Amino acid sequence: MVIEYSKRVFFAPNTSDQEIVDRAKKVLIHNGINDKDIQINYNTNELEEGDLYISYDPPDLVIRNVYQKKSSGIIKMKSIAMIKL
Repeated sequence: MVIEYSKRVFFAPNTSDQEIVDRAKKVLIHNGINDKDIQINYNTNELEEGDLYISYDPPDLVIRNVYQKKSSGIIKMKSIAMIKL
């Protein structure tokens, strides 16, 4: 599966286990995301339309596309894929 994206990729691994973080990055790279585009970031306020937000919900990586950011700061995302680790 190739994950298409046009802007930034925020990865919120929700774990301090570096082995899981490294394995998740390898899976993302295998699925078409450039290693240099992956940012470990939990601050959803920095997201913009077109960004990807990826979280770790064991045992899956949940990939969401940001499709709207309202002036009030509310961010709307749509889940586009789940990948098993």
